[in-house]
Amino acid sequence: MSTSSAEEVTAVIGKMELNQPLTFVIFGATGDLARKKLYPAMGALQKNGLLPVKFQVIGVGRRDQDIKSFFDKQAVNVKGSEEDKQKLFQNCSYSKVSASEDWKSLNEKMVRFEGDGHGNRVFFLSVPPSAFGDTCGNIKAHCESKTGYTHVVIEKPFGHDSASFAALNDVTSKIFDESQLFRIDHYMGKEVVLNLLTLRFANPIFEPCWNKNYIESIHITMKEDLNTTGRGAYFDTIGIIRDIMQNHLLQVLLFLTIDEPASLAAEDIAKEKVKLLQAMEVVTLDDVFLGQFTKNKFRKKGKEIIEPGYLDDEGVPKDSKCPTFAQVCLKVNNDRWSGVPLVFTAGKGLDERMAEVRVRFKPKKNSIMGAVAQNEMVMRIQPHESIYMKTITKQPGLEYKAVMTPLSMSYEGEFVNDAASDAYERMLLFAARGDNSLFVGSDELVEAWRVFTPVLHQIDAGDMVPTTYPFGAAHPAGSIEFMAKYGIILEPSWMEFLALHQADVEKMKEIFEDLAECSTETAECTIDEHGVRKLVKRFYDGFEPTPERMEQVMSNLDENKNGNISWDEFRKAASNLYEEYDLRASQLDHT
Repeated sequence: MSTSSAEEVTAVIGKMELNQPLTFVIFGATGDLARKKLYPAMGALQKNGLLPVKFQVIGVGRRDQDIKSFFDKQAVNVKGSEEDKQKLFQNCSYSKVSASEDWKSLNEKMVRFEGDGHGNRVFFLSVPPSAFGDTCGNIKAHCESKTGYTHVVIEKPFGHDSASFAALNDVTSKIFDESQLFRIDHYMGKEVVLNLLTLRFANPIFEPCWNKNYIESIHITMKEDLNTTGRGAYFDTIGIIRDIMQNHLLQVLLFLTIDEPASLAAEDIAKEKVKLLQAMEVVTLDDVFLGQFTKNKFRKKGKEIIEPGYLDDEGVPKDSKCPTFAQVCLKVNNDRWSGVPLVFTAGKGLDERMAEVRVRFKPKKNSIMGAVAQNEMVMRIQPHESIYMKTITKQPGLEYKAVMTPLSMSYEGEFVNDAASDAYERMLLFAARGDNSLFVGSDELVEAWRVFTPVLHQIDAGDMVPTTYPFGAAHPAGSIEFMAKYGIILEPSWMEFLALHQADVEKMKEIFEDLAECSTETAECTIDEHGVRKLVKRFYDGFEPTPERMEQVMSNLDENKNGNISWDEFRKAASNLYEEYDLRASQLDHT
């Protein structure tokens, strides 16, 4: 562990009562979240020495479980050696809780563990919102700590509109004080998101230009290359805006746009977040674009893949208008951001898994350099976390040529000896510390639902029909034009670029010749690995492509798998991409 990390750990430990027993109780312990995130987070916290020596994790469910079989299944993602897993296992147990007597037994189990000393308890509610009230009521009546603190962590969704959140909040707030409630949005625990406040307020070069005078737009994107199979019935009740935008992306936007808080204390950060939300206009249908993915056939790693459409999911009604893709423009009426479009893009069934923030700066007026690309600050949240600035520099050579180059910092390259913590590790640790700075307050949620509820009701009523798009597309047709309304130009992916130019032989020839190397013996021209790298770098801000991305490109272009792409292969691949994406002629002019 590096020095900085050790200091950070010391600061965290200093705020936790390590001499007092701590119990984590996980409701919904048999579910996916516990297996994928909660038990692995517990294992990491224990391994890094961030928990009291005397701690326990009690999994709770409605049915009896054999503890060893249960743990083998739910702890399958715990990292470390078999010894590390066994150490965690020794501190884990399971309790069936389905009747009032079971609640009393659960409390007696914790009392026995705590002995004569103080005992602190953290309850994690990975249960449906409909169960929040009963669960909180039983915790209060039977399991609240009498000698230490009681903290309750609530997993989203926090209702589905203003009225349902008000009802939910009324129930939980009558049972527990706001300081005891920790409403978790795990996006607030991601490293790049956490870095937003540091980047803005620790570097004096940014604050003077972090406003409407210099920033043209902010675009926050979260794309997934997955379908909804297995979650379709649930997803159809919420849609992509409730699933991603009203919580995850909104929290990212708040860190990006709030005024500097008086301190990093939870109440000071919350104060600024609420103030910005109160200045945010209610979203209307005019500022929304919706899409829904359909079935598609394409090639991946040389194999033909058939992905079902959203309506093919057994849990989804065949006439569902639920959006799996959305773009929403938010507007803030305050001195800092008035007139700046703040745009969200989120979708499933797209071409890649990616989440990022793009802050686009206004062009310099009357530049002696002439027309050059605009500066952008990009914060890549996932994958390959990084922060970089797109700047204009002179390309080496005798002739003067200004080109875009990235000034970058990647987490993998910069923090070699500092393992990034999972968001749930941080959230569980902060909940145990009683630090609410990375959790969502009730006042925030009141305002967040105020902004989104009217348009969500209109979408639920079918007032806007989503545009269909084939699974694996970069975005639906019409998305480009929607973004252009706000001055945001979406650059095409390399797949789109080739597909959109497949009918223009001269243009395709120009692209091919720029990338190809020609043999002096046979005069045959082909694109080798170097040429493919040049192609990909054009569409990823000048960065060297990852091995995964190179493999993806080659699998689409190199039909005979000999490592070189001929002119015939290049043209055929572009034609295939056009057919796969079902791109419309109306999109041809966007490049």
